[in-house]
Amino acid sequence: MKLSEISKIIEGELKGEDIEIDKVAEWKDATERDIVFVFETKDISKIEEETKAGALVIPLDGESNRNHIKVKSPKLAMAKLLKYFDWRTYPSQIHSTVVLGENVDIDKDVGIGAHVVIGDNVKIGKGTKIFPGVIIGNNVTIGENCIIYPRVTIYDYCTIGNNVIIHSGCSIGVDGFGYIWDGEEHLKIPHIGKVHIEDNVEIGGNTVIERATLGTTEIGKGTKIGSLIIIGHNVKIGENCVIVSQSGVAGSSKLGNKVIIAGQSGVSDHVHIGNNVVVLAKSGVTKDIPDNIIVSGFPARPHQEEMKIQAILRRLPEIWEEIKKLRDKLD
Repeated sequence: MKLSEISKIIEGELKGEDIEIDKVAEWKDATERDIVFVFETKDISKIEEETKAGALVIPLDGESNRNHIKVKSPKLAMAKLLKYFDWRTYPSQIHSTVVLGENVDIDKDVGIGAHVVIGDNVKIGKGTKIFPGVIIGNNVTIGENCIIYPRVTIYDYCTIGNNVIIHSGCSIGVDGFGYIWDGEEHLKIPHIGKVHIEDNVEIGGNTVIERATLGTTEIGKGTKIGSLIIIGHNVKIGENCVIVSQSGVAGSSKLGNKVIIAGQSGVSDHVHIGNNVVVLAKSGVTKDIPDNIIVSGFPARPHQEEMKIQAILRRLPEIWEEIKKLRDKLD
């Protein structure tokens, strides 16, 4: 791709020769036909000296003697460009080993890999790519331009929107963890609800989303869910949320829009989290949180308050020694 073409894609200003580029590379490994991204202005001179790259993408306030493109945000520019250099291959046809149920509606340009099993009354939108080993239950709807990676299982009565990416090993629509003690054993509560995933959602590898007991477990549009996450039954997640790996949201909790749940955090059942809330890493949310607040710790509380508590806890040995001296004086 010519640098002039790249400049149009990332909405930048080209300086230097309009050379051809083979790929995007890390600056240490780049060749003369590669382009590299420099995120910070202060790093331009160092990278210029050490890289063999034919061109750089730099911030607007930077300068370079190499061929370069100036952009407002190099990170955003890289996100826009990388898809044009994606070397991965996707299923382009329906493989001969695919097992199709009755009344399956497959739109045009759908690719389905080997040994995929699709149940009855399934609808798959145009441009969707399904990798080998995927299991899709009955009465499932999958939208347009979705990517479903190997070994994903989608249970009955799940609805997937457009442009959804589901990574390998995910299970969508499993039974919620619900039991009641009848005096002799834990009696299973049947979960006969559904899962609804809206447009532009991405779900990381080996994540589990449980179906509702009654009603629907919902994931709002634009939400990004990392790997190794559990979303409990009847959970409602708003739009453009980010839930980072190894976190869990227990049943019937509700997250507002633009919520960030950092890694290894947990949300108790029936908790409501407001809009624009940030839950910092390894936090435990046990009660409702209002809009526009950052929380941390266990139980999760406003971050500044938690920091004061942690500061005091770090001084406990010193404080204890002072208490003992005061007690001795009193005695």
